[in-house]
Amino acid sequence: MMNNKVLMVALELPPCRSAGVQRTLRFTEFLAKYGWQPHVITASDNIYDRRDETQTIEPEVAKHIIRAKSIDASESLAIKGRYFQWMTLPDRYWPWYFDAVKKASAVIEKEQPAVIWSTYPVLTAHLIARKLKKKYGIKWVADFRDPLQCRYDNKAQQYAWLKKWLEKRIIESADKVVFTSERAANFYRELYTEQAADKFITIENGFYGDDAIQANHLEPSREKFKLLYSGSLYANGRDPLPLFKSIAELKKRALINNKNFVLTFRPGQKSTFEKVLVALDINDIVEFLPSCSFDEAVAEMKCASATVLIQDDIFKRQIPGKIYDYILARRPILAITPKNSATADLINKISYGFSAQNEQEITTCLQQLIEHDIACNEDISHYSRESKTAQLANAFDALTE
Repeated sequence: MMNNKVLMVALELPPCRSAGVQRTLRFTEFLAKYGWQPHVITASDNIYDRRDETQTIEPEVAKHIIRAKSIDASESLAIKGRYFQWMTLPDRYWPWYFDAVKKASAVIEKEQPAVIWSTYPVLTAHLIARKLKKKYGIKWVADFRDPLQCRYDNKAQQYAWLKKWLEKRIIESADKVVFTSERAANFYRELYTEQAADKFITIENGFYGDDAIQANHLEPSREKFKLLYSGSLYANGRDPLPLFKSIAELKKRALINNKNFVLTFRPGQKSTFEKVLVALDINDIVEFLPSCSFDEAVAEMKCASATVLIQDDIFKRQIPGKIYDYILARRPILAITPKNSATADLINKISYGFSAQNEQEITTCLQQLIEHDIACNEDISHYSRESKTAQLANAFDALTE
């Protein structure tokens, strides 16, 4: 198999602690297996506020990683701790652009990659790739993952005109535009009808790990049912109140108590929800634990009785990456999400997945999970990070044929 080269532009790599790190990291690890040698331009690690030093990069990958100087404009350009919003456009890491273009140009001239790939969470990564595309004429895959926030969040409309203008220039210049759900890809096909429909493709996230090994994990406690929520909570998009009310209802029915049930959130601060938990009389069966490493989080999922995620209507075109780690854990999954959402589309394909969108449905699903053993033994290999990397490599192959 021909060993082609791809230049990858990504702000986040270990030791950055971010949900988005896994996508880039695992692509870099598996691409060589499918005939593509990655060369990576990333940012200097001084910009990572949240760090996970346990996450490592394979030596074979690490030797092809170059870190370009970056600063956080919201800190470096602030005056007495304050800054104007326009100073952080299109994102607060825009200073990365200059050294990244310089270093990436040197890599291109030396290595002659056949494809450029750039990825979120910042528009600057795509602007770097667009500059390189225009300069060298190399095929370019822009990995948007999800729609721009200003496309779905009414609270994120400041300077939306500028971000949409940049988005249009990026989509016009890219050869392929990638999203992590088909609903997101279809949304952009409708936004950009002048572009070929097949420019927009879907490559989902996936789980990382050997499923054969995971099958030998510890069994959850039979004495106490542990429902685990792994990830962030926020009122606009991941509101736990319907879940709290459903648990309160089960407690009123005497189906659960603090001896046989616990709802665990990691990470989180209990003080944020203290009043509502007390008012619903569930303060004794809900706990909030501090953040942990990615590997520790995955291990915790495997010891849960069931897992739960919340994806409200605002995120209906998105699929949270953690759902794939839930799939690997082989524990029943409760997705609290609208029926017409990308998350529901996925969860309904999984034999041990359950979706609910209101308190009554949540209560019914929880009772079923608590009272019945759910088989979790289907083939899940097509949800792996490696299988998703194969899709990416196929896209590269098609562009360079």
